[in-house]
Amino acid sequence: MSIPKYVSAEEYSRQSGMGVELVKKLCRNGELEHRMTEGGYYKIKVDSDSVPMEKYQAIKDENTRLKTVLETIVNTAKQIN
Repeated sequence: MSIPKYVSAEEYSRQSGMGVELVKKLCRNGELEHRMTEGGYYKIKVDSDSVPMEKYQAIKDENTRLKTVLETIVNTAKQIN
């Protein structure tokens, strides 16, 4: 069992690419698992498999490129037959 990690709304915003106010709104709406500190600050739970937005975007872009390559191969194979 791993120990949950919590980050501030600002850090979550930086890592996810979302604006701080959107992060806080998602917390208020119950869409992000979080805790409130005694001082009233949001601490958002981060899973051990969470990745920064930049890495997610890079993987998504690579996936798009690979899909294009596969579509080209399939179309070329259809023309050969």
